[in-house]
Amino acid sequence: MILAAVFDMDGLMFDTEAVGRDAWNQVGEEMGFGDLTKVNEQCLGRNKAACREIFGRVFGGKLTLDEVLAAAKPIQRRYYEEHGMPCKKGLRELLAYLKETGRKIAMATSSDREDAEWNLRKAGLREYFDALVCGDMVKKSKPDPDIYLTAAKVLGVEPGDCIGLEDSRNGILSVKNAGMHPVLVPDLIRPDAEMVAAAEVVLDDLGEVIGWIEQFNEK
Repeated sequence: MILAAVFDMDGLMFDTEAVGRDAWNQVGEEMGFGDLTKVNEQCLGRNKAACREIFGRVFGGKLTLDEVLAAAKPIQRRYYEEHGMPCKKGLRELLAYLKETGRKIAMATSSDREDAEWNLRKAGLREYFDALVCGDMVKKSKPDPDIYLTAAKVLGVEPGDCIGLEDSRNGILSVKNAGMHPVLVPDLIRPDAEMVAAAEVVLDDLGEVIGWIEQFNEK
């Protein structure tokens, strides 16, 4: 029985990863480091501590994560102020369904809490969430299961009674490692064999999750 749903944020709920990638690339060009797409992809689904290590390996201290984030954030915020928060297809319908059927809802995002709160309020969705577990609240980054295990604990639900919704490799592995039901809704990265194997189901959009839950509960 599915009693709760735990959502990733960037690329899963909101179409923010493409905006973030473009902002990083703009910053990279302005700082003389060129296109940052590859390092951006390595950081998808990881918290700041893990991303700082990646930057250290790639740039050897010549360019830091914090420099990129500080320069990219106002670019991203300006975009969302002008265009609104881009919600992924089926998000609002899925959240409404989960609330109407009495299921608990949490977010498990590698982003900091301030960013998560800002995005949710900008989209008008904060009231749907019973709990937020963010990257600055756990020690180990995805693909370790800590963030999803913490979300289940805060909700008061066993991991095996939760679905974990993800779009990235690190994220879907984190859900699987936590013992939840991994649901993959791909975004920028086309899923490879490892991602597909880790997922219980691969869906095209969040609206399809409703039918999957209904079928699951009929088993």
